[in-house]
Amino acid sequence: MIEKQCDPASPVCRWVIRPNCSLTWHGAVYIYTAIFVVCTAVAVIFALHGFWPVLPFTGLELLVLGAGLYLSLQRGEDREVVTLGAETIIVEKGRYKPRERWEFPRAWARVLLERPRIAWYPSCLAIGYQGKRVEVGQFLNEMERKTLAKALEESIHRKPA
Repeated sequence: MIEKQCDPASPVCRWVIRPNCSLTWHGAVYIYTAIFVVCTAVAVIFALHGFWPVLPFTGLELLVLGAGLYLSLQRGEDREVVTLGAETIIVEKGRYKPRERWEFPRAWARVLLERPRIAWYPSCLAIGYQGKRVEVGQFLNEMERKTLAKALEESIHRKPA
């Protein structure tokens, strides 16, 4: 998902790139609770009929499901922010705050959309300067990646106001 934020009063333009996650934290808790109740009820019924080994396996299954949901939702919080200023392009990556940061001079930076070597692999969108490059939009689909590449290319080569 791409969100463009431009201030008409300044030359700064910002793209916030994030995964498209349809499941919210609240929805995940609701689904996990429903699965937890059903699985626990079935395991207890089996345990009452003498099949007690079902209980630890049910617990393990619910633990793995909870960990998978948590990791998936954490990955959904990833953000990439590309800020196009008057003189520089800044790329920041992180979850709740920037963990990695790259800075390129606007006049010399290039947007690179590389075709994959294997036909069904996704393309690679990167911003580079003098051999340094940073990939952006890894979790975007192909159409979004091409749209972002075109928008970045046009904005970089447009003269700042």
